[in-house]
Amino acid sequence: MKMSTVSKKYQAALLALTVLLSACSSGTGEAETGAGSETEVPGKASLSVELAAVEEKVIPLKMSVNGSLAAWQEAIIASQLNGVRIDSLRVEVGDKVKKGQTLAVFDQQTVNADVAQARAGVAEAQALFDQAKLNADMIRNITDQGAVSAQERNQILAAEKSAQARLLSAKALQTQQEIRLRNTTVTALDDGVISARTATLGAVPAPGQELFRLVRQQRLEWQAEVTDSELARITDGMAVTVFNNDQALKGKVRTISPVINAQSRTGMVYVDVPGAYAKGLKPGMYLRGEFDLGEQTATVIPQTAVIERDGFTYAFTLDEASSKVQRIKLRVNKAQGEFIEVLEGLKPGDKVVKGGVAFLAHGDLVKVVQ
Repeated sequence: MKMSTVSKKYQAALLALTVLLSACSSGTGEAETGAGSETEVPGKASLSVELAAVEEKVIPLKMSVNGSLAAWQEAIIASQLNGVRIDSLRVEVGDKVKKGQTLAVFDQQTVNADVAQARAGVAEAQALFDQAKLNADMIRNITDQGAVSAQERNQILAAEKSAQARLLSAKALQTQQEIRLRNTTVTALDDGVISARTATLGAVPAPGQELFRLVRQQRLEWQAEVTDSELARITDGMAVTVFNNDQALKGKVRTISPVINAQSRTGMVYVDVPGAYAKGLKPGMYLRGEFDLGEQTATVIPQTAVIERDGFTYAFTLDEASSKVQRIKLRVNKAQGEFIEVLEGLKPGDKVVKGGVAFLAHGDLVKVVQ
């Protein structure tokens, strides 16, 4: 009985010791595992990446600048009459017109009366001249020197000249009034589109006062402001692409300003953009354009390999020994298609992470895939 009690006590103590040792053993295993996890996390590949080689490629050489769209030539159509009322207006802003098309008509009643008066004056002056000429011819045909005194002869010849001068003056006045009559009909100076109308029905504009503005031939040009250093790279006839949202319009350099603005150090380049008006572009639009400077050999990487952070441009290279990426600061030019030109930071033959760079940080462990 005693032996049985001792044995039971011994078994109970042994069981308690076993449970205690098991608990201790379990607690030690979790700590190691935890410690092991902490040391293994940095060694775990966080991202599978593909590498791309830094290459040399022949790429288009472009120069991007901004500028304003303007009318190639904007004709001002003004009043040439004084004291005459506008009777009718035939066009509005935006109307397309042909050369010689009527734009406005002035009141013609007063001018018609002036023309009639001028014609009557010509008829009267013609009659007086005819009579004076007849008298002068008679004097010139008299052979007897004593029949007419020298004074009377001179007076008759002078009257002929005076009548002739009055006739010429009357004809000039008639021509002037007929021109005024023609000017009562205002016509387009060229094909184009009306860009402004200041004429008002019933108004009596002064001579020279603007009535309409006309964009000649609906022709627009892009006027680019270019720095003096960039201006030297541009030539007449150079191809240009002008961008308006998703539109790309082809143009050509028409002329280059011969002077540089002393304050801004920029010069103007005038680029013809055929068909711009028909495609919805308007004078005054501020657009970006690219000058085609030819081709050049450049060091390039895929655009997907580049990331912008804190105002700087970076790419990631791979340290093959550690399989960790290194962030490299770059100086780049603008993108050319799917590539971007690298000016500093990489050289041909280097390899960069091709994509997914937004998810990488310096020192990340990666797995390279093909």
